[in-house]
Amino acid sequence: MDNPTSVSQIDALEFLRPILIGLAEEDLETLAEAAGAHFYPVGAVVMQEGDVGDAIYFIVDGSVEVVKQYDDGSERFLHTSGPGDPVGEMALLQEGGRSATVRAVEPLTVLKIGRDPFLNVLGRSPALSARILVRLTGRLRDSDQQSLEELSKANIELTEALHKLERLDQIKTDFIQVSAHELRTPVAALLGYAQMMQYNIKIQKDSDLRLLVDGVVTSTERLHRVFNSILDVSRLMSGELQVIRSPLFMVVTLDAVRLKAEKALRGRDMILELGGLDDLPICSGDPDLLYKVFDHLLNNAIKYTPDGGKITITGRAVQDDELGSTVEVSVDDTGIGIAPQDIDLIFEKFYRTGEIALHSSGTTKFKGGGPGLGLAIAQGIVLAHGGRIWAESPGCDEKTCPGSRFVVRLPIDTLTS
Repeated sequence: MDNPTSVSQIDALEFLRPILIGLAEEDLETLAEAAGAHFYPVGAVVMQEGDVGDAIYFIVDGSVEVVKQYDDGSERFLHTSGPGDPVGEMALLQEGGRSATVRAVEPLTVLKIGRDPFLNVLGRSPALSARILVRLTGRLRDSDQQSLEELSKANIELTEALHKLERLDQIKTDFIQVSAHELRTPVAALLGYAQMMQYNIKIQKDSDLRLLVDGVVTSTERLHRVFNSILDVSRLMSGELQVIRSPLFMVVTLDAVRLKAEKALRGRDMILELGGLDDLPICSGDPDLLYKVFDHLLNNAIKYTPDGGKITITGRAVQDDELGSTVEVSVDDTGIGIAPQDIDLIFEKFYRTGEIALHSSGTTKFKGGGPGLGLAIAQGIVLAHGGRIWAESPGCDEKTCPGSRFVVRLPIDTLTS
């Protein structure tokens, strides 16, 4: 609590004289007459950040801490002040609110001088003005030094945390890659045996057994695709994806993608149209990897397009401002579209729009479940070829189905070099 007492208990003139050395006696007497002694217990707030600066305080006995307070309740320690030090002068000079909070850290006695008498004396005394200015400059210098030290410490901590995260990320990537490899091997064997059983004469004759085996093959194929996708992502994350280039007719690759999707398209009563692909120039790229790109894009279009919808794959040669001469392939659908907030996120690993489907749905069922790796893999492969990929959509609406468009551009000059 702020407890004023009479000046007679403290000889204000004798206390201020050595602190304000060089000040005219008349001005010293003016300040001494305006001074009032105040006492504060430990923890008491002498000045609150944001309050009007209506006085300057000279510490007679005890000490204070000066802190910066933040909206989240945290504080930043600035400095301490002890006997003979003035506090609160900056707010007087700036004619604004207090820039920091001052608290007593031990029983405190101060002389409080109001704003008007202090500024009147300050205006008549260049020596006092210079002394205040030097003190403020020193305090700012100390504050800057403290900020630099804190920033340096924070940078070191952030660097250490980054290195730790990088190590953890590498451990995670290694674990995923090893696990996928280890699991893919027995699954591949299981798939092979199941496919052999599919064509066994005894099983072909028994409709119940054939149905069971077909279910095993379908589920095992899906599991095998998931492991392959995980391996593709792990290679992208570790920079181990190898692009083996060869002359490439894009129409051949896309025709293969179309053939694979025919069953799913028929099952969903969907139309797939291809246009402009025959006129695309021959380029060089990795056929297997680019097949994966458009397989993922077509599956994505099928998944987010209601039954009876239409998908169009179009190719053309385009001059790109960044890539130069390019081959452009776009996949357009009449699906539910993409929300604006999702456009920049859909290529992230494991990201899925809308509610996550946890049921065991097929990869081409409407809004079916999946690990959310297809678009991330497609982007990684396109970037590895020196190209770029992006999505366009006016928005997401399951009733009006505004559709979406995925565009892939591959630089011809780089590919054919």
